[in-house]
Amino acid sequence: MAAFLYRLAGEPDVDLPDSSPFSDVPESNQFYTEIVWASQAGITTGWPDGTFRPLEPIARDAIAAFLYRYAENEGLDLSGFPEPADSPFTDVAPGQQFYREISWLASVDIARGWDDGSFRPLESTKRDAMAAFLHRLSTEVLS
Repeated sequence: MAAFLYRLAGEPDVDLPDSSPFSDVPESNQFYTEIVWASQAGITTGWPDGTFRPLEPIARDAIAAFLYRYAENEGLDLSGFPEPADSPFTDVAPGQQFYREISWLASVDIARGWDDGSFRPLESTKRDAMAAFLHRLSTEVLS
């Protein structure tokens, strides 16, 4: 995810720190630069225990947060985006973690959910869906 967003951002220069911002991402990590960039840009905060968990699949709710923060990092002002009273998805309730971000993805048609009306926030995302999310974000929202 960090690598995808870093590339979408045009592979900007990164001021690498003396030590990794995450205890489980050594400087030798294949995507160290991309992960550091995502951290410095405020796109990822990692886990409360100071890890990034680079080899774990990313859940759809976390992808929503990353894309939302990426859009803000690219200059999109989302401060006025209202959290809807009614969820755009049957399995995402107001007040749920990343509810605002998931609702925003739906409002700008980046994420359309499943035919049954669900978003499935805790499922991991396959590469084809990630490609669709990034394409919609870059061509329909940030262009």
